[in-house]
Amino acid sequence: MVDARDRVLVVGAGPSGLFAACELARHGVLVRVVERDPVAHRQVRATSLQAATLEVLHRAGVVDAVLASSEHLGYARVYDPALRMLSELSFAGVGCEWEFQCSLPQWSTEAILAERFARFGGAVERGVEVVGLVGRDDGVLVRFADGAEALFERVIGAGGAHSAVRASMGERLQGSTYPGTALVADVRVRCDLPRDGSALCVSPEGYVTFAPVPGGRWVMFLGDVAAGEDADVVGAVARRLGDAVAIEDVAWSSTFRMQNRLVPRMGDERRFLLGDESHLSSPFGGEGLNSGLFDACDLAWKLALTMRGRAQPSLLDTFDVERSAVDAHVLEVSDRIHGLARAAISAAATGEVRPPATPEQIAALARARSMADVSYAGSPLVGSYGAVDGDGPQPGARYPGRCRLGGRAHHLLLGAERLCDEPLQRFRARWSGLVEVVPGPSTRGALLVRPDGIVGFRAASADASALSAIDAHLASYLVPG
Repeated sequence: MVDARDRVLVVGAGPSGLFAACELARHGVLVRVVERDPVAHRQVRATSLQAATLEVLHRAGVVDAVLASSEHLGYARVYDPALRMLSELSFAGVGCEWEFQCSLPQWSTEAILAERFARFGGAVERGVEVVGLVGRDDGVLVRFADGAEALFERVIGAGGAHSAVRASMGERLQGSTYPGTALVADVRVRCDLPRDGSALCVSPEGYVTFAPVPGGRWVMFLGDVAAGEDADVVGAVARRLGDAVAIEDVAWSSTFRMQNRLVPRMGDERRFLLGDESHLSSPFGGEGLNSGLFDACDLAWKLALTMRGRAQPSLLDTFDVERSAVDAHVLEVSDRIHGLARAAISAAATGEVRPPATPEQIAALARARSMADVSYAGSPLVGSYGAVDGDGPQPGARYPGRCRLGGRAHHLLLGAERLCDEPLQRFRARWSGLVEVVPGPSTRGALLVRPDGIVGFRAASADASALSAIDAHLASYLVPG
């Protein structure tokens, strides 16, 4: 039998793993988190928290700490070697509660999540390495590097690109590696770049990107690194930007290859993959860490309901269905942003003048970079009833008022005049503990918002027939009281 203390094992204490642990604990599931590294790292990489991600962090109770600790970036700009601005993308108007990115070192994000996990009584077990897993009818048998074994009801892999969990599922990251080698560094610089946005500086010699991080420092990406340049960061920047930027200090640096990869399957009945275990994207879009947090958010509420006996086992199948589709979209967006950046770099070398983007294209790009265009449309957990028009929140999309809906339940939003109807009272009783009925927007009809803030169902009316349709939709994956 599975020990109640060992119901879920999270392998990896990066942002995705810690966020999954926090969300599972918030939903009432006991979790263990193990991390093979004995000491928490202090690497500045993976700094971007997108606008839509901040809404996810708000529902989890950690956004205030993130906002207070981070730099707020309202723009993504492109510059020439003399730091003359060539283009600017603003995040204003993307339709999120906070219309900017938060720039925060990955280790700081992890510290905030670890503190949140500790408030639920959890702690990261460091220096513990998982070396093998075997799926069984009664759980997953996990073998550790010290020879110990333990049985868990579910296992979540969030340990990065090299994964024992993914290997046990027979999955491999599929896709491609972008040409060339890049370098990431934690630097202090002297320059005239404003600290309210990121900067892509392009020159015939290559590119350098800068994004401010707390403490007056910057995270820097250096592209097309030649042999020996990783040992001379100061000289490499000077070759690209001359004396427009002076590197005063390099606290840490590392070379890497940019990837565009996704696993064919992100979960089975008992094992699930989050973050870099299941997808790798170009850092130009700044979306990799964010996708991992969305993965954890999607899995946590489904896994918690299933383990509490309030959902049908088939609900867990939708994790792979929903996240594989959305992560594939995120990789497409990231690849498109990567291509736009490379085109700007090429233009700097050739002098080619690109046609300007239309306002509609700019707005769409800003929403995509902010992850505000994430949608689960087409998922079996999304539906509608009646002639739903194109105005207002659409099934599968983010609910605009998601930050005002707290707790762990679904929310049914109705006009105030419907809240005392007898059919509604029967509906409340049937779905007690799973659905909260609250006054909704002034638009006609009814909206069902899932625990992750996604519109799960929209009805054109709010009468007894609409309630019946919503009831049937809920019954397709939940177990009523």
